[in-house]
Amino acid sequence: MKDMNDAVVRNAAIIELQQHILNAQAAQQELIKRTEELEKKIARFDAWDAEKKRYQMKDFGGGTIAYELKADEANGQPLHRICPNCYQERRLSILQPDGRNASKQEMYSCPGCNKHFKFGVAQERNLGARDSRGWT
Repeated sequence: MKDMNDAVVRNAAIIELQQHILNAQAAQQELIKRTEELEKKIARFDAWDAEKKRYQMKDFGGGTIAYELKADEANGQPLHRICPNCYQERRLSILQPDGRNASKQEMYSCPGCNKHFKFGVAQERNLGARDSRGWT
């Protein structure tokens, strides 16, 4: 009887230890997953830091500021402007030209955040005049 009781106690202890081991392994897997997520996040920050150094803030007149690719950083890419709003959100969104408005300002739009930009010094204009897109 004593041997049977010892076996029952031993088996109960083994089951309890196995449960602790399984819990520890699950916790370890969660930590590994979290570490991988953080490493990916750090890599994205590092990549953004490298990418954003390729651009410089530039005043295009009329108080319009955007970021422009530095000529010595082009690496075969055409020179272009990126959205200052998206830049602050760590995204590159190349501004797309939309022609000129009645004040001869260059018009650009951002496909990333749908903002519109007017580059250049605005000249006197008729406040009621609108271009084909409804911009004044």
